[in-house]
Order: sequence, then C-alpha cells, then structure tokens
Amino acid sequence: ESSHRKPFALANWKMAMTIEEGKRFVSSFLDRIGELEDRVQIVLCPPYTALYALSAAIGKHSLELGAQNLWAGSGTTHTGEISPRLLVDAGCGWVILGHWEVRRRTGETDAEVNKKMHSALRAGLRTILMIGEEKEQQGQAERVLAKRLPVFLAGGDPEQVGRSVIVYEPEWTIGAPEPASPDYISSACAFIRKWVGREYGQESAREVRIIYGGGVSPEFTKDLLASPDVDGLGAGRKGRDPDAFARIVRTLASSKRAEKKFTLSHA
Repeated sequence: ESSHRKPFALANWKMAMTIEEGKRFVSSFLDRIGELEDRVQIVLCPPYTALYALSAAIGKHSLELGAQNLWAGSGTTHTGEISPRLLVDAGCGWVILGHWEVRRRTGETDAEVNKKMHSALRAGLRTILMIGEEKEQQGQAERVLAKRLPVFLAGGDPEQVGRSVIVYEPEWTIGAPEPASPDYISSACAFIRKWVGREYGQESAREVRIIYGGGVSPEFTKDLLASPDVDGLGAGRKGRDPDAFARIVRTLASSKRAEKKFTLSHA
C-alpha cells in the first residue's frame, strides 16, 4: 500500500537555533545523510529569522524549508505577523499549521487552522497539518479525529488533501520522554487514512503522507514506523541535533523500503 509514498521527515526547531547554528546544522546533517536526501523528503522548520539564510545554505540540495505558522488575514497591516507571501519570498515551500503550542497560546480554533490552510494553498505553500487529541482526551483518538478532521480540511479538494502532510500528534506526547505506543499511533494514523479515503477518495488516501510527532527520538524510530500507515516522523528536540535527526532519517529510508519505486509526480 505505502509503496509509492515518499517517506517524510520533519524537524520543528521552534524558537531555538540562530542563523549560524542553523547553517552549521545543515552542513553537518547533509554530511551525515549523503544520498538519502533524495530518498526521504526532509523539511526543516527553523525560526522565521533563519529562513532566508538557510534557503541559501541549502542551495541545490533537496532539503526543503517550512515555516512554523502564518497569518491568514489579507492585506499588509498585521504588525508582528507573517503572511504566506512573505514566507514564499524567503524560500519556504511548506508551513506547519495547528501546532498545539500555537493553539494553546492564541486560543486558535480548528476553523482558524482551516482558514490558514486555504491562505497557504492560495500562495502556493504546501501544508503540514497537526492534529490529535488533547491531554484530557488521551485514549479517545478516533472520536476526536472524527470530529476535528472535517473542520480542519473543510473546502479542500482531493488533490490538495493528497498533497498535504497530516501529523498525528496527541497533545500529551509533546516534549514527553517517549512517544505514544506504536499500536496506538498505528490505529490513529490508519483511522485518518480511512477517513480521507471516505471523504476525498481513494487516490487522496493513497497519496497523503500521515506522519507521527511527539516524543520522537532515534531509539523509537523503527517501532513507530512499523505501521504501513505511518509515512514518517516529526521531531522537535531531536530535529535540532544533526546526528540524531540523521539517524531518524536513515531508519526512515530503510524501514520504508519501497521509496525506490515511488512515482510521486509532484514530490
């Protein structure tokens, strides 16, 4: 089933990493992964301040850049915010939307995440949508996902949904010493794929990459990737360590062996 989906690795640097640290990371990380950079789609999400400099540092390599958020409103008058157009201008191809830390800080709703999704898509950005259950909803993944997915993806067409990456990240795993159990993650990701298939068609369900984020580190990588519905991983702390993140990418490349056959026309 997963044979043609290119494995996906995401590093969210949050508010860490200066421009110099980011450049050192890129050079050290590229040395460690070699030809794997073409077998796994790797997206780094540095702070806004480092986007332009890292775009230059990546040069002709196939690493890609994402932003950690955006402002969906039109016009140019939102002091302190950043628009999809400015992100594209700085060299961004992706944007993370709906991260728990943003939601908690700003009270952002699922409908607002959806508005940001459409704003990103109009500007030509690809979306990384974070979804999962709250701390107090632990163990109720499917019930929560069934309620949130329709709002998150409202108005998206099948191709847009297929080109998105959906990150399953339950709130209780953020910054946790270890991730949720592989079985729990597997059933949540399978549920998301089934739901996408039902609402947007089988082609979208086959194309969409569904990855897991939350407490990800190299020692858990292999178990987390055992499920055919988990196409990759998102790392926070370990995504800032070139050695640890390279180990995650290596395991991803070897666990998802079919990457040699994929024919993702718009990878």
